[in-house]
Amino acid sequence: MGKKAILFSLLVLIMGALVGGGFFIFYNANGLSYLSSDSAACNNCHVMHEVYDDYNKSSHKAVARCIDCHLPHTFFRKWVAKAESGLGHMMVFTFEKNLPTHFEANEKTKKWVQENCISCHKDYVENITNPTLKAQHQDQSLSCVSCHKNVGHKRNY
Repeated sequence: MGKKAILFSLLVLIMGALVGGGFFIFYNANGLSYLSSDSAACNNCHVMHEVYDDYNKSSHKAVARCIDCHLPHTFFRKWVAKAESGLGHMMVFTFEKNLPTHFEANEKTKKWVQENCISCHKDYVENITNPTLKAQHQDQSLSCVSCHKNVGHKRNY
């Protein structure tokens, strides 16, 4: 067997291992479920069980899915956010030894939740004036969840 044939065989073997390993991980992690909008996909992760249970008891369950609150609504921003979140979660669950018991929303997620609250409840909130939104209070402004903490699920998750 020539040197080129050995290199080609080695390349095929490595590619097969990568594709096979990737498929195995994707299958075991219910990878296809993350392409849906089903809230049950969020419950694939064991640290989300309490949040998912709370969501199922919440008033929002009848009208909203997890992504309706936690991801942007426009097509491109939603899929970019899903990809970023998915890669981030994959890295944490694969390489982080000390996972937190509960996750907290990051700044991006907090921003999206606020946008989505206003988007869905526009008819009720468009005439509300929030005094903390003045320029000198921007860093301490209230968000919808400042007062409505347990609407979708309990806070601090």
